[in-house]
Amino acid sequence: MSITVGIIGCGGIARFHALGLREVATIKWMCDLNLEAATHFATTYGGTATTDAAAVMQDPAVDAVVITTISRVHKRLCLAAIAAGKAVICEKTLCENADDALEVVRAAQAAGTILYTSYMKRFIPAVEQAKALMPQLGQIVSTHIRAYQCWGDVWQPAPADFTPPSFAVEHYGGGVLVCGGSHILDLVCHFLGRPHRVYASMYTPPGLDHDVQAAAMLETANGVVHFEALCHKRHRAGFLRDGWDESMEIVGQDGVLTISTPLWNDIDSRGGRLVHEDHSTGQRNEYSYGPANNFGRADAFFVANIAAGRQGAQGRHTGYDVDELIATITRSAAEHRALDVTYRLDPE
Repeated sequence: MSITVGIIGCGGIARFHALGLREVATIKWMCDLNLEAATHFATTYGGTATTDAAAVMQDPAVDAVVITTISRVHKRLCLAAIAAGKAVICEKTLCENADDALEVVRAAQAAGTILYTSYMKRFIPAVEQAKALMPQLGQIVSTHIRAYQCWGDVWQPAPADFTPPSFAVEHYGGGVLVCGGSHILDLVCHFLGRPHRVYASMYTPPGLDHDVQAAAMLETANGVVHFEALCHKRHRAGFLRDGWDESMEIVGQDGVLTISTPLWNDIDSRGGRLVHEDHSTGQRNEYSYGPANNFGRADAFFVANIAAGRQGAQGRHTGYDVDELIATITRSAAEHRALDVTYRLDPE
């Protein structure tokens, strides 16, 4: 059984979803406030262009609404789609703050609505294989995870003519913690479970409205996690020497997993890498992967579960968990002290 979807938001990131969704679902609507953008997407990927999000949600033929707009309007669109009885696939972050994310998830739970936050890095082939190998590590003793992104020379004070909001805040709701760190925090939850205590530090250059560094120690039931999201100008950083340096090393008593991810929007020429060191055999196996549209891989999982009428292995709370962690990290950094993470939703 296939499903019919409407995509709301025809900006840059919508392309990756549309490429994947047209392979596993029927795209009926392409919606954007900019009719020209919606028309371009409809011509390229299918569906009918519109500027009316309400019409998409009220269409009885639509099974799921895919929200790929800027974060600022995620809450409003998610709640409207849930009220209309549609399953929801929403780009990260779920909302701009944890309170709004909590409201969205509770609304979905009350309505029995399937809700996914598209943290697509769970579906990178190297990540999927690492998850399958986790039981071979034994007791986890330490994890290092980072997202180093080449944003250029952004550590300088804001220029005199800077007028907020910056592009990062306008489109993503924050700086590197939100833009890059949110995916990494989701991987921490995915591999190790929800962190329960945080001690964090953040840096925002004078006069700017967003952070360029966020670092934290996260305590989990599976050991301590050393986390950092960082903007830099090292153009040859990373395992592919392309400026993208995003990795995760999980150290267990019986082995080590090292995951290196490719540049998020290069789905045509770059793939990830996984290294598994097995202490019991002494073997070191390295796995390399070809390019993949990880947005499409995530959407294929979401669509299959929506078609089957089930939430599946990824709970509704996924987006809320990350938004709550972002809020706690931000507060810990501001207060210069360790904080317990108070989750207001139980895992599903």
